[in-house]
Amino acid sequence: MEAQLNQLCQQAIQKMNASDFEGALNIANKLRSLGPHYVISHIASGLLIDIGTALEREDIVKEGVELLRKDFKAIISDEKIASSAYYNYANGVSALFRFKMVKDPYIGCFRETELDQAKAYYRKALSFAPKNSFSASEIWVNLGNCLDHLGRIFDALECYEEALRLKPNHGMALGNKGMALSRYAVLAGEHQRTFLLEAYSLLSRALKLGVPPEAVAGFSSLLNRIGEHFPDKSVLDNPPEFPGLTIKTASKFEEFLIEYCLRNRLYLNMCDFCRKCDAAIGDTAVIKTMIVPKSKRDRYLRLSAYLNQIKQDYVTARFLLVLSRFEGLDLNFVDKRVKIIDTLDHSKHNIYIQLAKASFKNFCDILDKIACFINEYLELGIPERKIDFRRVWYSDWKTKQIFKKIEDTKNLSLNALFDIHRDFENGPYEELRKTRHALTHRFVNIRAFQKIEDEANMTEDTLVKRTIELSRIVRSAIIYLLHFVYVEEKKKERRSEGTTIHLLAKELPNHLKTNRQGSLKNIT
Repeated sequence: MEAQLNQLCQQAIQKMNASDFEGALNIANKLRSLGPHYVISHIASGLLIDIGTALEREDIVKEGVELLRKDFKAIISDEKIASSAYYNYANGVSALFRFKMVKDPYIGCFRETELDQAKAYYRKALSFAPKNSFSASEIWVNLGNCLDHLGRIFDALECYEEALRLKPNHGMALGNKGMALSRYAVLAGEHQRTFLLEAYSLLSRALKLGVPPEAVAGFSSLLNRIGEHFPDKSVLDNPPEFPGLTIKTASKFEEFLIEYCLRNRLYLNMCDFCRKCDAAIGDTAVIKTMIVPKSKRDRYLRLSAYLNQIKQDYVTARFLLVLSRFEGLDLNFVDKRVKIIDTLDHSKHNIYIQLAKASFKNFCDILDKIACFINEYLELGIPERKIDFRRVWYSDWKTKQIFKKIEDTKNLSLNALFDIHRDFENGPYEELRKTRHALTHRFVNIRAFQKIEDEANMTEDTLVKRTIELSRIVRSAIIYLLHFVYVEEKKKERRSEGTTIHLLAKELPNHLKTNRQGSLKNIT
């Protein structure tokens, strides 16, 4: 029977590859007629979901999802097919969401949808560590698409990068990465053309390598729209040469800091997924312009002050992390006169661990400052002492009633921040939230050996890995905040009729940022 199932499955796949979806549907139905068995349900449901998605037939996708749901417990108990079962289920509910999104593009904003299940199930599929690199790459692409629908383009880009690491010529990963880069090019400032050229190159490669028929039209249309930005079409197929990255520093520590930030994607700029020149080094993301009523022209400066503090807190938290990892500077003198009792549990206490812990806490604190910015920008009216990243979304915390002003934005980048909040509450970031709570209110024990790790007991390596993970979440959150403001300001610009003025960003020169003479001259 197993041989017959595999043969029918391969026949259906061949027909789908040849765009004969009706023929594939006939084979899927033939499979179902072989009798009630969880393996049959697994194979047939996966085919139905793929066929229904390709044909844009919601009824077929629902049929596949229901078939899979009926025998799901039995299917996932078989370790050989558990990963693909979670993957198929995620594909099914994700497709059902997209059918709804056609009718309402903002259906996924500030509410629970099928995408929540899809995110969880794609991650569950990855937890089985699929040995087939193509299968793993497919899961990463679809998880990226799911995050993209939620407005989390930076997180989606990381998924596409992981997919391409596993399979460098994956057409859908290349194409979706190109689409994401093109949408965020607006924040790249003077590097916008570079972003668009990179997106054009990725989309062109995707179409040459081959993508599913349903993706061809979207990729081709975007390719044409990008082309309209370039009067000289020759530059599209022969982009200019870029110098690449050159790291020039005044010290070994600065060199280490730059390399560490590049390696772990810790810079606040839009060039991190391009890296064709030195623009990838540095924290250049800002609110460049804002439209305000003439009577409220100080509001831009106040919000810019918030953002300055958010950025400087991020830079400081990152500095503490990098300092904790730099081996070229001996900080052991800090612990030299500190008496530590040996508690016989392999606990580690030193300045390097404390720097990493401080970095972790500081990164978490930035999320609350982002909440302050949202409260001020949208004029939600929450008292300043009651604002944090958990509660800023809700006019009523107990019932989880979203602020109407937040819902009315229909802003995907604001939704990205909301979705990050939900991931901290009961999603993949929940452990990070619990670690912050333990660091702030109790203790986090760092040990040389820790068999079972949790939010409050771990090794130094785990602490550092979690701090890097958190830093990248916060980096993305800051970029989403900037894009949220950019979109809202564009809306204001379209609505404005002379009652508003533009205020432009003026940068503070370096010598004013680093001058310490006035504050140190009286200290002996």
